[in-house]
Amino acid sequence: MSDLTGLTVTGLLASFSDQQADPNDAIEAVLARIDDVDKTIHAVVTTNADAARVAAARSTQRWQAGSQRPLEGVPFAVKDIIETADLLTTAGSPLFAAHVPATNATVVTRLQDAGAVMVAKTATPEFAFGDETTDGVVNPLDPTRWVGGSSSGSAAGLASHQFPLALGTDTGGSIRVPASYCGVSGFKPTFGRVPRGGIFATSWTLDHVGPMARSVDDLALAMSVLAGGSPCDSHASNRQVPDYVADATEPIAGLRIGVADGWFSEGCSDAVLAARDSALEVMRQLGATVVPVTAPSAELAGTVSWLITVAEFASHHSDRLDELQSFSPSAAHRLSAGAAMSAVDYLKALRARPRIQREFDDVFADVDVMVTPATPCAAPVPAEFFDDGDRLWLDRVAGNFLPFNVTGMPALVIPAGLDDTLPVSIQIVAPPHADALCLRVGAAFQRATRHHLSQA
Repeated sequence: MSDLTGLTVTGLLASFSDQQADPNDAIEAVLARIDDVDKTIHAVVTTNADAARVAAARSTQRWQAGSQRPLEGVPFAVKDIIETADLLTTAGSPLFAAHVPATNATVVTRLQDAGAVMVAKTATPEFAFGDETTDGVVNPLDPTRWVGGSSSGSAAGLASHQFPLALGTDTGGSIRVPASYCGVSGFKPTFGRVPRGGIFATSWTLDHVGPMARSVDDLALAMSVLAGGSPCDSHASNRQVPDYVADATEPIAGLRIGVADGWFSEGCSDAVLAARDSALEVMRQLGATVVPVTAPSAELAGTVSWLITVAEFASHHSDRLDELQSFSPSAAHRLSAGAAMSAVDYLKALRARPRIQREFDDVFADVDVMVTPATPCAAPVPAEFFDDGDRLWLDRVAGNFLPFNVTGMPALVIPAGLDDTLPVSIQIVAPPHADALCLRVGAAFQRATRHHLSQA
């Protein structure tokens, strides 16, 4: 039964279909795995064991009756800023240490309606915007290395095989950074493609919610039930939801893949650049064409993203400005910075967004997707890395991610190689609402390579 914890979502569903295992087996296996390994990883902050067992029993009955739903019996975990009915949701903050919501976030309900079984809540820095180095999560691949934030618990739990599917959020790389450092697959959908109702907000114009897993095929399965409009999120898109699963099986021959140097490669390690180049060669062999492109406002996008985020974060917590001592030091610092920002500076940042969006629209007039390095290096040693405050996030962590929060474009991070023993990753970006294309390219790459299998 312990072997079940190493299966992907698609692998688990196949084992249920072949009657080699059932959801009862899967839930017991992951709960045992959490109990066994999380005492050192600290990815999980709350377990949902009793309710998970009840749901697994129902899922097993559905499989036996032939009435299974798309994710029937699949265990999943939820980042702790996403509300879960009757289950503690603390947002990583002492201010919400006893918060038990009455209802689920939209994304949780959608996964459960598709048959998935929630097993745990995962660790996050305070409000997904606090100090990512002190949330207690350990990188399973090397405990001396940073796990990344802010969807830290979701990434570490996936990498340590505590569950095969998780939800994360991404305001400035918070799905993609830990996915890169932990060697798993993480997807930031188009802004509004997946509704955010019931999620603690950091920035209402930059926040995204999306799935994390150990393969792109699993992400496509999750997106097929997560995407779609919702009255709970005024930004949610009512566009028709494509067949992500079918689209992920399509070949990539004939696609034009854009590659930008400059900002997107500056400061990257040799291993990261080698992984990117190797991935591009694989895509060429699959029939794609690689096209040089230019994105001159990439660094500006990072600055704009940060200004907007701290201002909107302060707006969300404006009634707590006299309680700064109750926040973690970095959350308090960012809250203070946002509160001190002038309306003129905030509006300048908002006005810069259309310019940045137009520049990237021009890029995608010539190519179908872009491929960039993900994080500039493999998971770093925190004590040697964190030395220049918030600027570090732009320069040395999420510089390649922030532009696509500003533009709202879908962005996928997948492992693409190794730096010694640690994974390094690439990012695949597509135009707005071309989420299926993003996943298609990632799935084709994973079918042709084995980089993701070390975590699958």
